[in-house]
Amino acid sequence: MLRFGLVGPPELAAVDEATRPTSELAILTYRDRDRGQCLDVVGVDGDVRELRCALDNVGPLLGWDERGILVLRYASFGERLEVIDPATGATVSSGAFDPDAFPGTRWEQFVEVGREGGTLTVRDVDRRVRWQVTVPDSYRIDATAQDPDTGTIALLDNAGRLLVIGPEADAPSVWVTDLGITYGELVWQGAPPAGD
Repeated sequence: MLRFGLVGPPELAAVDEATRPTSELAILTYRDRDRGQCLDVVGVDGDVRELRCALDNVGPLLGWDERGILVLRYASFGERLEVIDPATGATVSSGAFDPDAFPGTRWEQFVEVGREGGTLTVRDVDRRVRWQVTVPDSYRIDATAQDPDTGTIALLDNAGRLLVIGPEADAPSVWVTDLGITYGELVWQGAPPAGD
C-alpha cells in the first residue's frame, strides 16, 4: 500500500535482552465512555495487564511502593489516598489524603520533552539530553516517567507505542508496539510517593 503525504513516527528497534526494562510500569488512562479510567500494568516482558477500569475520580498516580500502586481519589467527603494491588487491581487500603506528606517533589523531577522546529529533545531528570531526533510536526510524546532505580525512561508516543530509553542508551527502543492509547499517566514500580 502506498501512502502519500503521511510521515510516520520515528522507526525504532524493539527491546531486546540488553534493553528490556527490569521493572514494571503502571499506566492510568481514560479508555472510553463504558470503561472510564483504567489502570494497566506493563510487565517486563511487554505484556499489558488491564488491572481495573471504572476508576471514577481517580488520579494522579502518586507512586508505586511496597504497599502497591498509590493513587489519589476524589470523593464527596474529601481526597483519599488509595492503594491498589498491582497483581489483582483490588483496593488494598483507602485513607485520608495528607497533602503535606506529598509536597509535589515528584512533579518537580520530570522528564522534559521539548521541541524546536522539527527536532524533538528528551532530557532526563538531571536535564541531560537522552534522545534527540528529527520528527514530523504531527509526532509528539504524551507521557513520560523515569525509573528511580535504573534511570530508564518510559515514553508514550502519539502512535500508541511505549518506548524505553535505557540508562546508557541514546535512543529509545519499542517496548510495546500498540497500547491502544496515546495519553496516560505513568509510574514505575518502585517509584517512591511524591515527597519521599
